[in-house]
Amino acid sequence: MPGRYIDVVVEEHPEIPEGCEMRFHAVGETQVVRQIHYEPLVGPAGEFEVVAAGGESARAAPVDDSGAGTSVLIYGDTRGLRLRRLGAANDQGEPIAEPYLLLTADSIVD
Repeated sequence: MPGRYIDVVVEEHPEIPEGCEMRFHAVGETQVVRQIHYEPLVGPAGEFEVVAAGGESARAAPVDDSGAGTSVLIYGDTRGLRLRRLGAANDQGEPIAEPYLLLTADSIVD
């Protein structure tokens, strides 16, 4: 897919105060993603539900990653992504806000 790029533009807001503007070279098709294996900065790794901040589905696409070869870009809307831990603690605490994620293909659960 030569020439196909994904622009991730996340506006500055209280949950992501620095905002974000990045461009990624896609090397495959975009798909909807609902669950990922994720290791947050605080707390243990686990399975997380992932959605765009506005509640729409998050999207995933394989992209060139100069340091790792190919990674999977997970992205949402102009307010980024929201992640909630699956399981017993799902309704506890605030969702985790991320502008986007670059993960390995085996991090996609659903």
